[in-house]
Amino acid sequence: MKNIYFLIILMVFLLSSCSTMKTIKFTQKSNEVQTTDALSLFLSKVKNPKVVLRVRETSNNVTDKENNDYLYNAIENQLMASGFIVRDRQLFNQIIGNAENNVNYENLNKKSDTDLIIELTKLDRSVLYETNKYFDSNGNEKADEFNGPFRKYGATVEFKVVLIKNNQFAGLYDFNYTPCTDGCVIAQSFKDVKNQIKTIRKTGIQPYEGVEKNELEEFIKAATRNLVAEIRK
Repeated sequence: MKNIYFLIILMVFLLSSCSTMKTIKFTQKSNEVQTTDALSLFLSKVKNPKVVLRVRETSNNVTDKENNDYLYNAIENQLMASGFIVRDRQLFNQIIGNAENNVNYENLNKKSDTDLIIELTKLDRSVLYETNKYFDSNGNEKADEFNGPFRKYGATVEFKVVLIKNNQFAGLYDFNYTPCTDGCVIAQSFKDVKNQIKTIRKTGIQPYEGVEKNELEEFIKAATRNLVAEIRK
């Protein structure tokens, strides 16, 4: 265990240059939104639409699906907070699994009592951002050819909206989480490094790949609020 902490201290020490603070920043990646006239017209008449969240299951791993439930719940909670009437996902899937309903969208609309399908078509929590540029403690931009490139993970989520009555495409919305838009410290003073080591000794090293869970959940909530704002314009 002591050897592990020694290696951590050595690596952080080498990257931090002992007394120089380095900060990296990335430019926010723009979102892409598309709302059809049909959806705008529908929402001008229906203030509290009945919606269901559909999810493309790309993994056969049950654990992976369960691990995403907190994200799906976050989306549905934000929709409800915005005045949408959210239908049960599992019940809707049972109804749509009926061959008759799957062909006749008017029947599906009536039997499910649902107006819109909001489909989560893409969720990528491991979008890599990298740079060899950094800002020093005086705000000067510099290039680091020895320790760079510096890497951080971002995320992207895509929603597709369908008017269920006639199975009409209604909108496509792509939102991006870009890390370190306000700056991320990637090198610290030796004092900060020592404090970081103390924290690691208390909590241990927490492994992760991609955007961390709490950041991802906040991004999904914000993306859902943006989705509502865009489709109600």
